Amino acid sequence: MQIEHTQEKFIDLKTLGNILLIKGIQGITKWCEDHKIPIQILGKKRVAYRFLVEMELDKKLLQDLKNKYPNKWEELYHCYQDNDRLGYLLLIEDEPALDFRPVARQTRPKSQLSQAFADS
Repeated sequence: MQIEHTQEKFIDLKTLGNILLIKGIQGITKWCEDHKIPIQILGKKRVAYRFLVEMELDKKLLQDLKNKYPNKWEELYHCYQDNDRLGYLLLIEDEPALDFRPVARQTRPKSQLSQAFADS
């Protein structure tokens, strides 16, 4: 039970290197230092807090979502976290609902030609 909890809470530096596509412990350590993520030693492994790593990796995505969808970015990020692709697509759909009311009820045509068009 303790091992599972530890694995959820921490990510070892070799795994982090695979995610970041960085070879060598020095490069991974430098990345952690640059992003102010503390490195712990557990047994013989060097690990970092998984939560801090994931948040650092998601910062760019969050900024892009805020810029593109300022009113929906939180819902979109929740869809990303839950791996809800359908919900994400439904949220970014920009097509407004079609309004099928007759044109004549929405506006008053000014010319005879536009009146004839509205009546057709």
